[in-house]
Amino acid sequence: MEFKLENILKSTLLFEGRKEDVIKKYGEENIEVIERLSDNDPSGNNKYLGWMTKQLFNDDNLLGTEIDKTEYIIQVVTNFHQQLQRIKNKDINSYKLVDDLRIAVDEALKMAEEKKAENEADKIYEDDNVVIYVPLTVRASCKYGSGSKWCIAAKNDGYNVHFDDYSKNSTFYFFIRKGISKNSDPKGYKWALQVSDNNNNFTWWNAQDQSQGSTPTYFTQPSALIDAVNKYQKYAKTKKLERQKIAFLSQPLINKYKTFSDILSNEEKQKVIEDLLNNDKITSNYLTTLWSDLNSQQKIKLINSTKKLITQNDYNQLKDSLEKNEKILIIENNPQILNNYNIIQTLDEEFTSDVKYKISKKIDNKLINNTDSKVLLKKWNMTPEEKEKHGQTSFYVFLSTDKPYAEKDELKHSLDIENIVKVNPLDPESYRTINMMKLRKSVQPNTKMYGIKTKEGLLDDYVGSDKTIPSEILDVIKEKSMEI
Repeated sequence: MEFKLENILKSTLLFEGRKEDVIKKYGEENIEVIERLSDNDPSGNNKYLGWMTKQLFNDDNLLGTEIDKTEYIIQVVTNFHQQLQRIKNKDINSYKLVDDLRIAVDEALKMAEEKKAENEADKIYEDDNVVIYVPLTVRASCKYGSGSKWCIAAKNDGYNVHFDDYSKNSTFYFFIRKGISKNSDPKGYKWALQVSDNNNNFTWWNAQDQSQGSTPTYFTQPSALIDAVNKYQKYAKTKKLERQKIAFLSQPLINKYKTFSDILSNEEKQKVIEDLLNNDKITSNYLTTLWSDLNSQQKIKLINSTKKLITQNDYNQLKDSLEKNEKILIIENNPQILNNYNIIQTLDEEFTSDVKYKISKKIDNKLINNTDSKVLLKKWNMTPEEKEKHGQTSFYVFLSTDKPYAEKDELKHSLDIENIVKVNPLDPESYRTINMMKLRKSVQPNTKMYGIKTKEGLLDDYVGSDKTIPSEILDVIKEKSMEI
């Protein structure tokens, strides 16, 4: 295709001219929203901008306060542009309101959906009395099974899990009788034949979802019908998979990715991945489902799209395949993962102090409610200077059956010290030790628990020892110990 500078200039002038006209009409104070509409005008040359802006300021468009009016207009016009060939009235300016346009668009979308459904079923037989369709996708099953009570043809929030479940091991043939309506024969106006892919067992289901093993008596040429079924059945599994793959490529769903990923070409797989990553409702299972097939840029994009969504289980599934920078980004975006102490403990051993410090400064500590994790995170949050200062002191706890003093500075009698234990405020295990000592205190009468902060290692020689504590050190204990 030859590109001419003259044509490019004309297109650019037309684009800018239309936008300038709209800004002039609706005022500079509305330039921001006009720019937004212009950026999302699907024509690419602001062909719809005037109409879109007019609708935005049209008070007759009562769309409801729960709807973003601008986004709604963009969505309807985008669908209008995409379905233009199916819409009879193609003059957007003839539509008075957005909802008038939406009605036309919805009808076109319905037609498009019908066309897709037709292409996702095989018609394998037809005579004067009956036509047989083989639905190969959910969409086709819903179209040709509509009106029946078959679960494989029920529309549930836009998707039907029953068709996929049953189609794993069976092929369905829909027999639709000609000239017979649902009103005239609610049970027999259409039938579904379920054929097992493994042993070719036949089960018939009438429109009211009642089963029987023999061919219905309605059909005048049963042998011809069954011959058509048997002929198709030889290739049914292959045909189903091929057609379902085509449907999947046109509308990828994350819960179907594993089903088709092995039979997709690299080009098809990358297109599917890009479509899935552009979904505005990404969930954490996208990460575990797609991870092995993503490139480095896609991985980062997906991590950033799943902030506060990734669970501890998700992380544990992926941890062995994560690069260091990916782990860091996941933790920063999903600090709730650190509530699993095994995870944070492993990262504590794996990451350098500098990395842990940077992480601790970026995450929301309010999301950490596990005591052990909080303690370790406190350590991550300390500067080298703070850690050095911390290392210059020691912390001890002990039980005593005596009361050391009534007033802070007035010693009444000596302490009867039991079991001095060294603890570390930055070690979760120390908190369990303290809790065990509290439990002992609660069952021992007239026992109190004390803690003391001293210079580094002052009482180390007396931890777990029967050594007599020198009077000068005992004086320090009496002066500085505090009841816990």
